Amino acid sequence: METSVFIHLCRALAISYLFTCIVYYSHKSWVKGMFYAIGCTLFGVNVFLWLVFHKIISPQIITLIGETNTTEASEFLSTFLLNGKGLLSLFILALTIGIIILAEKKRSLLQIKKAVSKRVINTIVIIASAFGFCHFNIYYQIFSSKAVDDNFFGDMFPYDALTATIYSLHAISITSHQMDYAIKIAEAEKAGTITEKDSLHIIMVVGESYIKKHSQVYGYDLPTTPHLEQEKERGNLFVFNNVVSPFNSTSPTLKNLFCCNSIADGEKWYKSPFFPTCFKRSGYTINYWDNQRVTKSQGTWDFSMNSFLFDKRLCKISYSEAAPEGFPYDDQLITDFENGKKKKDGKYVFDIFHLWGQHVDASERYPHDKFTRFSAKDIRNNAPYMTEGKKQDIANYDNATYYNDYVVNHIINLYRDKNAVLVYFSDHGEEVYDYRDSKGRVEAAPGQEKNWLKYQFEVPFVVWCSDKYKALHPDVIHRIKASLNRPFMTDNTCHLLFDLAGLKTIYYRPERDLISTKFKPSKRIVNNNTDFDAVMRKSPTLTQALP
Repeated sequence: METSVFIHLCRALAISYLFTCIVYYSHKSWVKGMFYAIGCTLFGVNVFLWLVFHKIISPQIITLIGETNTTEASEFLSTFLLNGKGLLSLFILALTIGIIILAEKKRSLLQIKKAVSKRVINTIVIIASAFGFCHFNIYYQIFSSKAVDDNFFGDMFPYDALTATIYSLHAISITSHQMDYAIKIAEAEKAGTITEKDSLHIIMVVGESYIKKHSQVYGYDLPTTPHLEQEKERGNLFVFNNVVSPFNSTSPTLKNLFCCNSIADGEKWYKSPFFPTCFKRSGYTINYWDNQRVTKSQGTWDFSMNSFLFDKRLCKISYSEAAPEGFPYDDQLITDFENGKKKKDGKYVFDIFHLWGQHVDASERYPHDKFTRFSAKDIRNNAPYMTEGKKQDIANYDNATYYNDYVVNHIINLYRDKNAVLVYFSDHGEEVYDYRDSKGRVEAAPGQEKNWLKYQFEVPFVVWCSDKYKALHPDVIHRIKASLNRPFMTDNTCHLLFDLAGLKTIYYRPERDLISTKFKPSKRIVNNNTDFDAVMRKSPTLTQALP
């Protein structure tokens, strides 16, 4: 993180140095005034956003500004700008402008007199600016990017307002183009035929940042998933062992999940049908409850994901009802759904839940008063880099996993007495000091590619069937049991759902359906260009997770 901050600061200094050179050689006072106006405006907006909303200039903010009408703008200004922290931001901006004016008038007094000091400061500025100029390639990456999910910022959105604004405007342009294409495809989707005679509930639950090896049902040595373990023993839960996510980030994963494209065949998500639209047009009631609809993230993934899944045009043709916002904890989302004030019902229902899961920071993902089951003393990882603090981080992650198990069980209980089948999996994996001194989703180190893929791309994938569903669909249960070890990637999940839902549609491809007798394993291309299975075959033997 410290390196990223230094890079952003040096790039900001290089921008300032470039503007200074333009002003100096132009000999035009209006050029100086223009740069001051741009700088002060962006500075003022950023200060206001940070003080009032704890945000900075981003695609979300510019989108909101663009969608705001005159009345809304007036109400916004009277509510936020002319009150409390809004007034403080105006004061800071006025003070900054005053300092600039004073500095311009007293420029001679600010000049450094001592030659030695001047040389030292000039040298530091030149070196830092040169380093910043070396990172101007970010602008080439921005304008050459074809998708808003291109993660060239890493884990940190740019601090300097100019770069953030340039990126935000370009991201909105890209997203708008892709969404227009996706909407056109969705509007042309054709209805299918439901073959199920009884009423039926299909449920898809998408978790978040779930490390497969921290799940009890996958052999973890701590009881992190007691409810899922119980459902497995009852014969209602079926655990798939060889499933991966196409990306280790949420937005691109969900885009390729919700559309009928196949990454292995080079198909683009926005050129493929949005499968909930097909379900709805075929007669299914669609309820979509997403706990990540409201987020405090400063990154780009939340803008990219929400601008897709909650585009007004897409919502209208794809969902019968959608929760307007999320909650601090996942079980609050499920309780809201259970209360039934907003959800729709019908003979054929497809309910979709997107959870916070174990998203970083895991300690924020569970109520500590009831779900703090594990502590540092329970963690057996004694690698040389481990500390008590890192062990507690692992314990926090395991507690979040334990809470996630409770949440999934709550969902299961809503359908236990119905003809229902539930598919649960995570959008991607994570790391929490499992095999190296790393937490989160850091890039692979040389020689550790296999571990990197195992922890960040392998995901838990389970199917739960109610007793009634099992009794009515013995053939499906037989096919599920025969498919538990098949290699699969989550971008093709829609074909499994079409099958489970008894939905005959032109978009169904049996060779992509995990439980179909016609299933054909295909290349699993992750992270845009990595052949998962080829790496797993060629890399050195996997280093086991440390005890």
